[in-house]
Amino acid sequence: MTRRLAVALFTLLVAALPASAQNWPSHQVRLIVPFGAGSTPDVIMRLIADHLKQKFNQPFVVENKPGASGNLGTDAVAKAEPDGYTLGLSIGGPLAINPLLFAKMPYDPQKDIAFITMVATQPSALAVNSELGVDSVAGLIDLLKKNPGKYNFGSIGAGSLSQLAMEAVALKSGTKIVHVAYPSSPAAVTALLRNDVQIVCLPAISVTPHVASGKLKILAISTAQRSALLPGIPTLKEAGVNVEADA
Repeated sequence: MTRRLAVALFTLLVAALPASAQNWPSHQVRLIVPFGAGSTPDVIMRLIADHLKQKFNQPFVVENKPGASGNLGTDAVAKAEPDGYTLGLSIGGPLAINPLLFAKMPYDPQKDIAFITMVATQPSALAVNSELGVDSVAGLIDLLKKNPGKYNFGSIGAGSLSQLAMEAVALKSGTKIVHVAYPSSPAAVTALLRNDVQIVCLPAISVTPHVASGKLKILAISTAQRSALLPGIPTLKEAGVNVEADA
């Protein structure tokens, strides 16, 4: 499993670009995000869009197309006109994990899209609603063992790191946690704050702004080493839950 959230920029695969590509862009460029507004790919894509608008003096329009664990928006890029005017920004699920989980995919990541660059990485944070009454991963696992199937966890879709990390916690605790999928990390965090779900393992950027409110607690992060941004938070590995692997 990828040990941290990796965000990659990609476009439709083309055999050869026309000569006019030297003048790219000559008109509006679509920037597709296969997750909802406020998600990590969305935030990053909007920063990229603002920079490109200033650099090229052309409109770069962000379109959110969430659904099907990211497959819907990624397929929109794969099916776009191969002219360099449709770009996508996504995470590992739609680009690498989903083909292993879905019996039928609407696109082939290896053949239908071309990867441009890795844009950013960040840790995922294991967080709980404060009403759960736990302050550590050990306390969470103990609670789950005593209450199999009682608690829900939110994710950004089947096969996402946010689901797989929580399934690792379930395996470690030897119990069951009910999975509830949402179209984006902000939606999953909102569910956590409302106590519709009690646990999440989501990109840190989506969780940390809500810690000060006292409504949720971060118990651990997913990276191999502690984060300089969250130095007091242990890793899942330190807590005895190994969800990391070489990226």
